[in-house]
Amino acid sequence: MLPDFGPSIFSEMTALAQQHGALNLAQGFPEFGPDARLIDAFRDALSSESAQYAPMPGLLGLREALAADQLHRNALRYDPATEITVVPGATLGIFCALQALVGPGDEVVLLEPAYDAYRPAVLAAGARPVGVALRPSPGGFSVDWDQLADSVTPRTKAVLINSPHNPTGMLWRREDWERLSGVLPESALVLSDEVYESMILDGSTLESPHHHENLRERSLRFLSFGKTYHVTGWKLGAVLGSARLTHALRNIYQFAAFSASTPTQHAVLRFLKTAPDYARELPAFFAQKRDLLASSLAESRFRPLPAPGSYFMLVDYSEVSDLGDRELAHLLTREAGVATVPLSPFYGSAPAGLRMLRLCFAKEDSTLAEAGHRLTSWASS
Repeated sequence: MLPDFGPSIFSEMTALAQQHGALNLAQGFPEFGPDARLIDAFRDALSSESAQYAPMPGLLGLREALAADQLHRNALRYDPATEITVVPGATLGIFCALQALVGPGDEVVLLEPAYDAYRPAVLAAGARPVGVALRPSPGGFSVDWDQLADSVTPRTKAVLINSPHNPTGMLWRREDWERLSGVLPESALVLSDEVYESMILDGSTLESPHHHENLRERSLRFLSFGKTYHVTGWKLGAVLGSARLTHALRNIYQFAAFSASTPTQHAVLRFLKTAPDYARELPAFFAQKRDLLASSLAESRFRPLPAPGSYFMLVDYSEVSDLGDRELAHLLTREAGVATVPLSPFYGSAPAGLRMLRLCFAKEDSTLAEAGHRLTSWASS
């Protein structure tokens, strides 16, 4: 039986934002709507396509379109029949992969701060999560390779990576994957959460374990149509990997959900065909929003950390307050009217003296400017 984790920090801070009428930079959902063409495609699908179950692995046409998109954007080739599975959200995909691939006696390495769904999914599989803290600096977070190497044991069955990273915005580079390949035993798997793979900013490009020969056959990638197309409530994602790992994933997934929403799949398929270069526009779009939020805090004592990927930014508040991060997040929601997320819940055991908050910049420009103004005014009062 899992321990009682209680409500997630995201639910907690969103409820607090609603209670106090605060601007919600806490929960990671876009404030703006999706492309009108995608909504039109969804309406068309509702009226013209089947409302019954889609095939368990997903509509073949959608898997073929996703394979073409990945080849086009990331130079990665997949067999739509045996290496792509459409799922109701990447979180469920990760959960099913862990239930399929790890078990009692196994260890799964989590790089922390880590998304809060990872640890419960590892525990549900009967495995032991092993937290390895990323190394913070004014220039952002990086992997502590010595600590990671020390944490790998003969019981290490998998390592769960997130790039672009929530909550730090950190990116894994080619050299990181090469070093990981040298650290992991050949039997260990790589689970790569890449739901923000369309939000790699400042001219960088995706580096994935599937770009590396030694990792390609023993890794799974998890993608999110919901994140890419600003429709998080549609809960649609995909898992990409070798035929062997895909078979193991589907063996569990068919009993967990069986299939994802049929009209939603048809809508995304139509949009992929209608707007094949849509995802290429996102880096500039989100970089502008990140820079707007950072500039709105320029006169405050909140110090933004570099955010080269995702739509999250960390701010160091050590010059503003000595309060713990959860306490300050609650105080800012009540007094400044801005809801943020404390960093400590992203750890199994948070480091002492943590003084960082996560801000989501997938918001309207007016919201970001006003949030920066409120935080700056509060910090100077």
